[in-house]
Amino acid sequence: MFVVTPVSMSKQITIRDIAEKTGYSFQTVSRVLNGKSHLHKAATVRKIEKVAKEMGYVPNLFAKGMQSGKTYSVGLIIDPFIDNFTEEIFRGAHDELMKRNYLPILLMHNQDGQDEQLVQRLAERRVEGLIIRPYPERMDDVSSAIEQHHMPVVSVDYALTSEKKFDFVGTADEHGGQLAAEHLLELGHRRMMGIFTDAESLLLRKRGFEYAISKHADTDEAMFFEDWDFEDDTNNQKKIADIISGANGPTAIFAGGDFMLPSIYKAAHALGVRIPEDLSVMGFGDEEFSEYMIPPATTMHQDAYEIGVQAAQLVIDRVENKERQVPVRQLRFEPHLLTRESTAAPKK
Repeated sequence: MFVVTPVSMSKQITIRDIAEKTGYSFQTVSRVLNGKSHLHKAATVRKIEKVAKEMGYVPNLFAKGMQSGKTYSVGLIIDPFIDNFTEEIFRGAHDELMKRNYLPILLMHNQDGQDEQLVQRLAERRVEGLIIRPYPERMDDVSSAIEQHHMPVVSVDYALTSEKKFDFVGTADEHGGQLAAEHLLELGHRRMMGIFTDAESLLLRKRGFEYAISKHADTDEAMFFEDWDFEDDTNNQKKIADIISGANGPTAIFAGGDFMLPSIYKAAHALGVRIPEDLSVMGFGDEEFSEYMIPPATTMHQDAYEIGVQAAQLVIDRVENKERQVPVRQLRFEPHLLTRESTAAPKK
């Protein structure tokens, strides 16, 4: 036989309890604990904060929200299969939101592609704003849903629309592509291939890569592989192998995303092509696995955590300044080169 023992629930400490304990008025304690401590002497603030901590006071954001009409929550919509770049973005956003007393509500992209339903769910819960890494092929539907609910939104990595209707934080992808080409050019490579997809960020990297190569008169026109097959990697490996083994094949390959590196390494290995002795290979993104490939891959590092922090700051700024007309902001952080062992001067 089980016996249920009653457990006494401790009383939640209120501002009135702290006022009684410290001897200060309810209004004074309320101001100090609600972000207006600058209105009182430092000694008063220290005493109130010390007593509040000792008594285990926890702010009642629900009651505060009922009074102000705010929920102090922000929605985050991310990919269901998270790489460490995406994870770092949303860790940065999470940390900044929590620091600013906003609760992150995390949702995953639907497998059926109905992202607008996620926006609807968040709107029903009256989130103050939204941070999203959108799927490129679903941007129109998501943009329409966001406009319908009139919520502040910041997209990360991919800009939601070409019309620049929403705030965006990401990487200076075009300059990153340029830096990648310049690294290979400095090593002495003159026949190079770039591998990209039709995603906006990778197309920007391609533009920068192509621009840097075009400035060198003694360099062959860049080769490109853009029809990346996300369903069948053996198809990617075969195409890469055909290009590497062809007449006047590249001496260096720039992968527009680190996720392409394993396929390139496998294709080279199958042909007996050594990296970097016979073929230099570099990526973009500094995915965690790139450092542990054999040889470790040269890549472009993106400041994912800071992208997340800035995204959170932008959305909070919009939430807290709704009446202020602020132009759409587009922030891009510069990537930097991480030189490892997969790039070297070409054979003479």
